[in-house]
Amino acid sequence: MIRITFFLILGVVLLFLTQLPNIRPILLVNAHILTMDAESSVADALLLKRGRIVAVGTEASISDILPLFTRILDMQGQTVMPGFVDAHSHFPTAGLTEAGVDMMPPPIGNVATLHILLKMVSNAAITLPANDWIVGFNYDDSSLDVGRHPTKDELDRVAPNHPVYLWHRSGHMGVANSLALQALGFKEKTLIQVEAHVVDLPDRDDRGELTGLLQGGAAPQMSFLLRQLSITRLFKSLLSARDQYLSAGITTAQNGFADIPSMWMLRLSQRLGLIPQRLVIWPAHDKVEDRLDIKSVSPLQSSSERLATAINWGSDPSRFAITAIKLVADGSPQGRTAWLTEPYLNNLVESDYRGGPSLPDLEFKSLVKRYHDAGFQLAMHGNGDAAIDLIIAAVAEAQALNYRNDPRHLLVHGQLIRADQLAQLAELQISATFFPSHVYYWGDWYLHNLLGEKRASMISPLALAEKAGVRFSIHSDAPVTPISPMQVLWSATTRETLSGVSLGPELVIDRERALRAVTIDAAWQSRLDHDRGSLEAGKLADFVVLSGDPLTYPDVRNIDIEQVWIDGKNETLY
Repeated sequence: MIRITFFLILGVVLLFLTQLPNIRPILLVNAHILTMDAESSVADALLLKRGRIVAVGTEASISDILPLFTRILDMQGQTVMPGFVDAHSHFPTAGLTEAGVDMMPPPIGNVATLHILLKMVSNAAITLPANDWIVGFNYDDSSLDVGRHPTKDELDRVAPNHPVYLWHRSGHMGVANSLALQALGFKEKTLIQVEAHVVDLPDRDDRGELTGLLQGGAAPQMSFLLRQLSITRLFKSLLSARDQYLSAGITTAQNGFADIPSMWMLRLSQRLGLIPQRLVIWPAHDKVEDRLDIKSVSPLQSSSERLATAINWGSDPSRFAITAIKLVADGSPQGRTAWLTEPYLNNLVESDYRGGPSLPDLEFKSLVKRYHDAGFQLAMHGNGDAAIDLIIAAVAEAQALNYRNDPRHLLVHGQLIRADQLAQLAELQISATFFPSHVYYWGDWYLHNLLGEKRASMISPLALAEKAGVRFSIHSDAPVTPISPMQVLWSATTRETLSGVSLGPELVIDRERALRAVTIDAAWQSRLDHDRGSLEAGKLADFVVLSGDPLTYPDVRNIDIEQVWIDGKNETLY
């Protein structure tokens, strides 16, 4: 009995000691603190206790309320700011290159030629047993020397005994070889019967044979691809994504197109301590529609509480916030699947090709009305201006029939939004999350191959959005581009392309506005600004320590993320 009591006491003591860093108050002094509060105040001291900010201001003002046993950290003039809030990405798919083949083009990767791409597939075929899937991620036809997608026949030549699927960097298409096409149910010269408005017929050549290119609804779901990969490889990809986001200073990450299995996986990983980041989840409409119980929600609940209730999921907004239903109105400009009002340049099939919608108008409007009436927030993917017209019309009709004050519906990407549409967004209280890094990675391609100077110069028009009174965030859409807030900030404030062209320089925003777009405004869009996005008393102690001041540093891309704190704990990767 004495021995049992001893070990019980020892266990309690050890538990106390392991929790001591969380219990003991911490005071950061001699810091350059960008609070991102309403006045954009700058402070030099920050007091933390039990994962929350107790006070922010000057060291002298805080010393009067300093608790006993406070640990004092001298920051030696380093810049401290709120942890970055991921406004839109697809966590943890950025880590999938650990599970497959990384085909990212320059300047991030090295796949600049078709020869290099095919060699990577060939090497994978040598290392994997016959019939195992080879899955490549992030190839980009616009960056290949041949200026086109690889073909089924080319993939067959280098991997005749393996199903091969290469996932396009845009996330809206990919290329399969013959074995993969067979596994996916596509047969030569057998047309799939679909409605004409949907861009989801497998691509065919002049002879009617499959080329291997699968776009829109024809492309396999990510969940299908993941089932072809081993658990070990997928686990490594999860840890890789976690580390990429931590290294970038992301304290709140987002999965912007979630299904139920991925939600369970992420929640379990959080509870096991594998993922320190807070998460924002947008369930994809078509992944959760069948299990939504809209009748179970209460008018007294917030929009996120209603959504969690409708899918029978417990609410935990501080760690795992289910905030919006994701709807998709079109595809991507780089894949020519964004829906435009004017044709693309250099169309190979038909001169007036403008892309198309993901859903027919009436179906899309019906879904918007259904979810709006249920009190949910909507995050609606729309890249082309025709798709944005549909989104605006759908929200306008839903509001006219059932007005909600501040529904905070959200336009995602809005690459080719027009000035008149920005005014409509402001009137309808639709927020936007823009993707300014498109200017850097694809600006030259848009300029010369897809859109022409007039439209290319108008993509992601942040300054116009600000002038129109549209509150917005900015994002990376990882893994489409790396999860790098500093790159996003740089693109938003310079609008330079890969070749150094200044594309629409009058549309840049200043750095302070850009910083707010990756902190407090991103938090506001998910109704989480009450506890994150700025460093203020009562909020969560989520912040980053930087090697330079992003308001003044010559090139923000060269600023290092030196420390990442989540819930008052240093989660930095050493």
